[in-house]
Amino acid sequence: MDYTRIAKLHNKVFSTPQGSREREQAINSLSDSERKAVFSLEEDYMLGRITRKEITEMAQKGNGTMTYEQFVKKSESGEKGTLRELSKFAKESPELYQQYRERYHREQDEQTRLHNRRLTENTFKNKPYSFR
Repeated sequence: MDYTRIAKLHNKVFSTPQGSREREQAINSLSDSERKAVFSLEEDYMLGRITRKEITEMAQKGNGTMTYEQFVKKSESGEKGTLRELSKFAKESPELYQQYRERYHREQDEQTRLHNRRLTENTFKNKPYSFR
């Protein structure tokens, strides 16, 4: 099965209110194999094997939209032309670009904090309190 198509169908079904007529219609419009795959994906979500973000990123792969992993790879690479690709992505979908950028900066700040914490813990490990 194509995961991007299943993720799109999952978003279509589970974006409707629970117990509503729209959800029933969306479920009834699926074939048996599609229904099984969609509910399997929802079961994986409920068990914590996958997150909503990962499901939406799977659906975005089919649209040709850049995923977060691709965004990080292109942001960190020094290859020629990646800045042009990122600016094109920012023009095509500015709200998604903004979300990716904020998430990327949060992760970078967290990594910096952890790195600094490790440095200071190792620096002051066996020294008397007066030297701190």
